[in-house]
Amino acid sequence: MTLLGYGGKILRVNLTSGEMRTEPTSRLAREWIGSSGIAIKILYDELRSWVTPFDPANLLIFGAGALQGTPAPGACKMNASSLGPLTGGWASGCSDSYVGGQLKYAGFDSVVLEGRAPRPVYLWICDDRAELRDASSLWGKTTWETLDGIRQELGDDTLHCVSIGPAGENLVRGACIIQDKGRAFGRCGLGAVMGSKNLKALVARGTGSVSVARPEAFMDAVRDVRKMFDQAKSKEAFRKYGTLSCLPRKQEVCGLPYRNFQECAIPEDMLRKIDPRTTIEKFEVARQSFPGCVLGCGRHLHITEGPYAGLRTEACQHEAMGTLQTRLAVSEPTFLFKANALCDQLGLDVDAAGGAIGWAMECFQRGILSKNDTDGQPLVWGDATAALAWIEKIAYRRGFGNILAEGCARAADIVGRQSGYFAMHIKGQDLYEQCRGSNGWLLGTATSTRGGGHTTGAIVIETVGELDRDKAERIYGADNVDRPLDYTGKARIVLYMEALSRIANSLGVCLYSTTCWDLEQIDLPQMARLYSEATGWETSVDDLKHIAMRQLNLEKALNLRFTDFDRSADMPTPRDLCEPIPSGNLAGWKLDEKKYNEMLDEYYELHGWNRQNSFPTRQTLEVLGLPQVADELQRIGKLG
Repeated sequence: MTLLGYGGKILRVNLTSGEMRTEPTSRLAREWIGSSGIAIKILYDELRSWVTPFDPANLLIFGAGALQGTPAPGACKMNASSLGPLTGGWASGCSDSYVGGQLKYAGFDSVVLEGRAPRPVYLWICDDRAELRDASSLWGKTTWETLDGIRQELGDDTLHCVSIGPAGENLVRGACIIQDKGRAFGRCGLGAVMGSKNLKALVARGTGSVSVARPEAFMDAVRDVRKMFDQAKSKEAFRKYGTLSCLPRKQEVCGLPYRNFQECAIPEDMLRKIDPRTTIEKFEVARQSFPGCVLGCGRHLHITEGPYAGLRTEACQHEAMGTLQTRLAVSEPTFLFKANALCDQLGLDVDAAGGAIGWAMECFQRGILSKNDTDGQPLVWGDATAALAWIEKIAYRRGFGNILAEGCARAADIVGRQSGYFAMHIKGQDLYEQCRGSNGWLLGTATSTRGGGHTTGAIVIETVGELDRDKAERIYGADNVDRPLDYTGKARIVLYMEALSRIANSLGVCLYSTTCWDLEQIDLPQMARLYSEATGWETSVDDLKHIAMRQLNLEKALNLRFTDFDRSADMPTPRDLCEPIPSGNLAGWKLDEKKYNEMLDEYYELHGWNRQNSFPTRQTLEVLGLPQVADELQRIGKLG
């Protein structure tokens, strides 16, 4: 069977034995689309209930998006998925990627890795050939050094790779996988899973191509989608600064974590000083984009003055601003670029670093921790030098960094002393998201199956400013998308965002090229058209929504098998529930717990899940074609 739009094969690699085999992607593509969709199906079917994240029997799955490698606008994302060490359940992250396209040109859509190599290795894929090569000389190296070393060894300076740094090797629970030197498969601790398998990197080179079913119709769809971006209001600012363009608006709506979420906005003098747009304009030397990217938000910087003069790095996105710069109250304007670059080199997720250090700084402030706990070093707000030192200590598990390497939730359990209140996490995953004052963002973040995170269902567009409400209602099914303090109707919008994000991830389309960020950008109808023309399979918006809900329910079922998550796991943090916003434009506003629970009730009803415990019902699972999942959940006592 010729599978159009795809590479056509899934590569299976047993790292313990070195054995490799292939199977056809067609077995899974029609029902699960690609990358993260195929990954959740494989993980659910093949992981036994006794498997733990660092067990050799755990699987790590890389997947290229179903539209990646084609001219589809925004199709630049590669996915990695596994059973994750932070939550113990579904773990998945996407990254802008050269490697994903190369995988498809080599004929592969996914790579499924199992076992543990007896010594450090990297996987080298070149067209139809795949081999495990010795990586002993790369072990201990940073991701930047790893890319350079692989290029030198293979004699090709144009190669790209995904790799781990020391954080992944040392099984830091918040370690991440890095694409080349500057893009991360963020959240979830996937780098630690990769390190537990003694896998240093994956490198791919393909000289083939991706064929589509209806080339002329496909290119017509591509051109029509590209025209949409001419109308996008956010286009120019996004191309200049990426998501860092949203800093002033985040300040306006109290969306910035300050001093570990004690405040929801930062001092105005600090805002003026750290504005990253000024820093980018001053130090930018080149733009960066990825194959398929329609916006090109990347920037290369050369910092030529200040404490980090000489640093050459890619400009980061807003997440590093919120989780490192403002959370830790650092006023040096180039700090976030230095801290982000250090995390990239070490293979450490910025949220895991900021979450743990922010918790420790607040505990030190409140006398819960002292210098006796923290290697004789004070943990003081705004101390950039200390923050960078703690990032390294976490990555290498040195001293108190060994505790912080467990993430703020586990660190609080280890320390005790009532420090758990200050550990800002959802389901064990360190939280960057400022949730007070933005109820749809909060609901999507709190209910995320991979643990706290805004990219799998939160209403990102909720606080961007004035919107065309008629268009927003047509897309999202509600007319209050831009009223963040509303409770009613938000569950329905989150449901749509869950479908949008899962389909975008499976297709490899950047979420920030979609209506998640701007109403004039790609939406489900355009994705259905592109996918239909690429594959020849007529696929409607309703088809995509059905597939997305099947994926979401399987993610939920995987969590129910491996964790004790229930309704309580979908609640906000204690701080978000207990404390009003102390200052800024929303000073005095406090989350209404009763109304949040009513919003959560509506969310469960829309999904066909039990309101008391959040478990899916048999009827829901059978409608989605998952009767065997209902049977298993019934066996373990977790059927709604």
